[in-house]
Amino acid sequence: MNVLLTGASGFIGTRLARRLVSSGVQTFNAGRRRCDVPGVENIFVSDLGDLREAVGTMRFDGLVHLAAAGVHPGDRDRETIYRVNAAAAPAVVSLGASVGAKAVVIAGSSAEYRASSDRTPISEDAPLETQKVYGASKAAGGILALAEGAALSVPVAVVRLFNVFGPGEAPHRLLPSLFRALAEQRPVKLSPGTQVRDFVYVDDACAGLWTALEALAQGRLTSGAYNLATGRGTTVKDFANSVARAMNADPEMLEFGAIPLRPDDLPYVVGDASKLRDASGWLPDTSPESGIAKALAELHAQSKDCR
Repeated sequence: MNVLLTGASGFIGTRLARRLVSSGVQTFNAGRRRCDVPGVENIFVSDLGDLREAVGTMRFDGLVHLAAAGVHPGDRDRETIYRVNAAAAPAVVSLGASVGAKAVVIAGSSAEYRASSDRTPISEDAPLETQKVYGASKAAGGILALAEGAALSVPVAVVRLFNVFGPGEAPHRLLPSLFRALAEQRPVKLSPGTQVRDFVYVDDACAGLWTALEALAQGRLTSGAYNLATGRGTTVKDFANSVARAMNADPEMLEFGAIPLRPDDLPYVVGDASKLRDASGWLPDTSPESGIAKALAELHAQSKDCR
């Protein structure tokens, strides 16, 4: 089996590529940046719109579209976000039809859902975001991908990822920020930490993406949107305290309330993943505490290698 990934140089993409290669899947990465996982063949394109020409006559059994723009809070160029998140998604589905793919998975985001005061897990039929550029662009890309799949008779699953964490995250994110500061015995300025999030360990997320692709190709999963979540809510404060305990750090170094909550920081984002579970059998194996322990072990090992 051979699979084409976009965005395999990123956090989740690198981890997914490693999983596929270790499982004997012939894995290709398409994008501007190289995926350094041994065994991955890189196809360099400056723009995802050039993918069709870049792959030429190659054939693929499945495609997973992970490339995204606007993930970092400072990346807010709307033209780029619309092009990568909205326009590229149906183009990847169209490419899938031309290369003979049996299934296409589009990696979506919990940011696609509109803010709600309801503190119950979010299902796939919840209202979608229309006000925030990143979430709206991801939602639009998913809708267009599903429409393109229906037009071309290509099975498509939009898999909306909730708060994926683990080794390899961008430095500005919660886990690596905590690790760096606590390892250096520096105080960490944090918000009050009351936000409730659905933390999904990266290896569970990769297993879910791969399971969705296989189930879609086999006809066990029908085209549509699916949440990839644990269904379990954890406050940011509890997550940070778990990191401090695992590192044997002084909990007083966690300065909760030192910075305000962002105006757009939602109080509750937890997903209902029963639709994906019932169709594919995927279940997360890793609790936040276990995921934190695994991630810290890798981060410690990496920090030693860099010395």
